[in-house]
Amino acid sequence: MSEHRFAKLLHNADSQGIFVDNLRTQIFRSIILLFTTFCLAGMVAQAQTPKTIWSFTDKNGDGSSPLAPVIFDSSGAVYSTTAIGGVGTFGTVFKLTPPSGSGSWAEDILYHFAGGSDGQQPMDIVFGASGVIYSTTYLGGSDLCYQGCGTIFSLTPASGGGSWTKATLYEFTGGEDGQAPGNVQVGPNGALFGTTAGGGPPGGSCHTVGCGTVWELSESGGVWTKTLIHGFPAATGDGHGPNYDIVFDSSGNLYGTTYYGGNSNYGTVFELSPPAVAGGAWTETILHSFTGASGDGGYPIGGLTLGSDGFVYGTASYSGVANDSGTAFSLTPPAKSGGAWTYKVIHSFAGGKDGATPATTMTLDASGNLYGTTWNGGSSACYLGCGTIFKLEPGGSGAWTETILHDWANSGQDPDASIVTLHDGLLYGTSEFFGAAKDGTVFTMTP
Repeated sequence: MSEHRFAKLLHNADSQGIFVDNLRTQIFRSIILLFTTFCLAGMVAQAQTPKTIWSFTDKNGDGSSPLAPVIFDSSGAVYSTTAIGGVGTFGTVFKLTPPSGSGSWAEDILYHFAGGSDGQQPMDIVFGASGVIYSTTYLGGSDLCYQGCGTIFSLTPASGGGSWTKATLYEFTGGEDGQAPGNVQVGPNGALFGTTAGGGPPGGSCHTVGCGTVWELSESGGVWTKTLIHGFPAATGDGHGPNYDIVFDSSGNLYGTTYYGGNSNYGTVFELSPPAVAGGAWTETILHSFTGASGDGGYPIGGLTLGSDGFVYGTASYSGVANDSGTAFSLTPPAKSGGAWTYKVIHSFAGGKDGATPATTMTLDASGNLYGTTWNGGSSACYLGCGTIFKLEPGGSGAWTETILHDWANSGQDPDASIVTLHDGLLYGTSEFFGAAKDGTVFTMTP
């Protein structure tokens, strides 16, 4: 989209009392996909070439601009969303069925969004009980916000095949209720959880409204009820602007990141522990407050990945040094409950051929290797580089070794955040603009 449209969207967000900086990365992602072609920056050394299993066309009801990772059902079919396209221009939920032999994958569009109260720009999807799909739309729903405050929805499969049924479970209203929802997770109690980039209780540097929320949506007797479980900032040193992805550990604790806030305003890693008694308050712990200094970095964009050993892994878009290319980090849990977590940078991206701006929630394999993407770096065919897919392998001495699995050859292949998923020993992902029609792809490759 044009710079003018970008400025206009930020202005409208600010005019509603939304703290613009908290929404900047989320709005940027929305703008990237809704209105423009974006070019990113430079890297080398490929081990494998991705194989495209589907190219989107934005014609005859097909979608365009897939921004979410894929998920799988028990038969190996692939599901995800496109941010735009479909019958209108408001996005789709799609299914790709693998070939039985040497044929091609087949696409089914499960739902076309209509915009307005129906929602637009669907986010990442998850499966709930009985194969029900849950997700949010970043825009649409209540018209109390510019282009809508966002929705939470479900898609229920028809028994024996046929059309899926879409239900809007909740419409955000902006202000203290929040707006611009992130991705949904199904919690240990079966309820839905997620974040909003803006809104929430007023206070702090966000003026008349808060700096984002974490919410729970629970169902009883067919009625869905939304509960605020945390509003940013709750206290001095708390984060501002939670990112899209959250994750639960086996004890029901919720983990996430904020792009801003903390003691130095370079963002945080936070944990929310559930109440001991139903209906009680959740307890927040700041696991790390970024300083922006070399060896620490800041401005995390992606979410967190949990290891089976309790370690937490993530990425930050700012490295704290001159090249400003980002980091991957780990957090080691304390030996005793209540102690401090130990933060360590496990890789500093060098820019250029090494990649830059990791904006992904990394995925972890059974051997402890991490996989992710960078927006920039790699091939110099793009202004800042065209993006990479990387692997981080742990060593016996605590050092990690990075391998660039693939660097995209041009901006048409630009990988977006959280695109890499492991399934049956292969990596699957989405590219926003690549493909026969330059409207995005689903691809797979050997790690």
